[in-house]
Amino acid sequence: ASVTPADASEHCKKVYIQVTNNTGAPIKMVDLDYRDYGSRKWRSEPTPNEVIPNGGTWQETRRLEKVNAELTKLRIQFKREKRSGKWHKRENAYSGKATCTRGKIFKVTLR
Repeated sequence: ASVTPADASEHCKKVYIQVTNNTGAPIKMVDLDYRDYGSRKWRSEPTPNEVIPNGGTWQETRRLEKVNAELTKLRIQFKREKRSGKWHKRENAYSGKATCTRGKIFKVTLR
């Protein structure tokens, strides 16, 4: 069955993203990206630089454009808080790879 462009745009809507901080320290989430394998590049989703306490969770529902019913994965870019209150350098954590469909759940645990 062929998929029309109008149908395709529905596929990656209402994607539920959950980021859990199990690093042992507060973290600052600085970027949320998703992989566009068709174009071989990362696409960025606007993200507030939000501090998530250790054991805390950030969750949101987003639309990931341009990866309709195709494989994608998330990349969370974050910084751990130092004891001094300053921030370590940026680190990356990834979700598993999955086909992006309406209502898909992507979970990333930061360790």
